[in-house]
Amino acid sequence: MNKTFEGAIVIGSPRSGTTLLRRLLDAHPAIVCPSETNLLGAASRFLEESEIAGGLHVGVVPGLGFSGFSEDEVLSDLREFLFSYWRRILAKCGKELWVEKTAVDVFHLDAIERLCADQCRYICMSRHALDVVCSMKDLSIKMDAFLTEMHKFVKSHEQLSEAFAQAWCVANDRMLKFVNDHPDWCIQLKYENLVADPAAEMDRIYGFLGVEKIAETLVDDALNKKDSVGLGDWKTYGSSEVSTEQIGRYTSLDGWTIKRLAPLVNPLLKRLGYEPVVVSDIVAQQDSRRVKELGQYVAAMKMTGGDQSKDDE
Repeated sequence: MNKTFEGAIVIGSPRSGTTLLRRLLDAHPAIVCPSETNLLGAASRFLEESEIAGGLHVGVVPGLGFSGFSEDEVLSDLREFLFSYWRRILAKCGKELWVEKTAVDVFHLDAIERLCADQCRYICMSRHALDVVCSMKDLSIKMDAFLTEMHKFVKSHEQLSEAFAQAWCVANDRMLKFVNDHPDWCIQLKYENLVADPAAEMDRIYGFLGVEKIAETLVDDALNKKDSVGLGDWKTYGSSEVSTEQIGRYTSLDGWTIKRLAPLVNPLLKRLGYEPVVVSDIVAQQDSRRVKELGQYVAAMKMTGGDQSKDDE
C-alpha cells in the first residue's frame, strides 16, 4: 500500500459512535485501530501553555526555547514519540496502517492540528446532538462519574443535559472548522448513515485511506471479534450486528428539556446537515403517545373490572 501519510485519527464527540467505527476499522486486514490509547490527550497536556504578566508564555515549548530548541524540533520529537507506539502496535499485529481512536481527542484538536498536521488523515464523525446527550447521560450514570473533558461543562451548567449539549456544540464546531480548513486531510461521516448502510460507508472510508474496499465481507464479522475489546462504548461489545435502534432516541426526552436544548443545538445541526429539532412536533408526538398509553391502561382496567390488585400479586 502506497500512502503519503503516517496514520489516521478518528475525530468526533464522545458518544458519537466512534467505538463502533473503531471496531469496523480494526476488522480490515490492513488496518489496526486499537482501543483508546489517550496518547494525543497526553501530548496536548504536554504542550499546554499559560500566559503570565507581560505576555510571557510558560510551558514546555517556550521553556525549551531558552535552551536553544526550536518549536519545530520539540514538535518533531514529540510526534516521533507518539508515532513510535502506533508503529509498534502495527508490527505486533502485522498490519499496514494505524488508526487512532480516543473519544475525547476532539477536545484536543488544536494540539493535534499543531502536532500531526498533514502527517495524518482524519475521519470526522458526527451524530445528532440530542441522541449524544442521551448517551452521555447513560455513560455518566454507568460510570458514576464524568469524563475529565466534561468537567468544565458540568461545572458551568446547572442541568446535565445543557452541559452535554454545550460539550457537543464545542466539539462539533471545532471539528467543522478543522474540516473546512483542511478538506484534503478529512473525510466526514454521520453515525446515522453508518448504521443505516455500514458497508457503503466503510468502503467510502477505506477508499479515503487507500486500502481495499471489502466492507461487505467484514461488517458482519467485525462485531463478533472479541479479541480487541478495550476502552470505549460498552454497548458495541454486547452487540453482534450494526443496528439503527439508537437513532432518534432523544424523542423520549421530556418536552421541557427539548425546548431548552433545541435553540442551543439547532444552528450547528443545520451546518452538519441535520434537520433542526422542532419542539412542537416532539411535544405532539409525546402527547399522542401518552394518550395511547392512557387508552391502553383504561382498556386493561375494563378487562379486569377495575381491579389492578391481581396484576400486582
